[in-house]
Amino acid sequence: MTYTSLTRRIGRAATCAALGSTLFAATPLSAQTPAAPAAPEGWVSRTDAGTMIHAAGRVVMTTMKPGFHVTTGPAGILFDSTKRATGDWRLEATLHLFDPGARAEGFGVFFGGRDLNSATPHYSYALLRRDGKALLKVRDGATTRTVRDWTANAGIPAWKGGPEGTSVKYQLVVEARGPRVTMWVGANQVLDAARTEMPTDGIVGLRINHSINLHVENVTVSALPKR
Repeated sequence: MTYTSLTRRIGRAATCAALGSTLFAATPLSAQTPAAPAAPEGWVSRTDAGTMIHAAGRVVMTTMKPGFHVTTGPAGILFDSTKRATGDWRLEATLHLFDPGARAEGFGVFFGGRDLNSATPHYSYALLRRDGKALLKVRDGATTRTVRDWTANAGIPAWKGGPEGTSVKYQLVVEARGPRVTMWVGANQVLDAARTEMPTDGIVGLRINHSINLHVENVTVSALPKR
């Protein structure tokens, strides 16, 4: 699908920000500095370097219905600390990837988050990549461990290029049910793991790697009914 109007709005916003100090050179200094884009309420970002920041050159979240737009410099996580999951749950995110260039960087969701504002954050994550591959991984403070390495699956759309404004839509789902964690794209199960391999209880959110241009249509988490 295309988000042409969305892309144009992003372009206009970037142009205004770049020209702001020139157009208003005669105004007070406070007026010369373009306002930071409005992030979705409650959401914050943390880079892998430990910086909690929402600013140009780092991780930028801009409210843009439906949902919000994200552009990253460094890799990191984005979350609203009120979004949590315990027990059996279903985490869903509708994501639209814009032109990734030649980069094969991951994007997706995380879960089981704790100590996210500390020097030793812990969480599990499920990522997709432009080449139709998926990954399950865990971060334990400064170290990470791979649960399921990058694996190709025909059910994961691949980036094939297109005119300006082209995006690829991913309906990403992770379920923690009983002893298993399963990862889906649309109706296709792409990876799974034992719950004992990955923490599942805690804060949920987004994990987005370096230099990604992504529209986040929604992120929802819900309890699964007991069977």
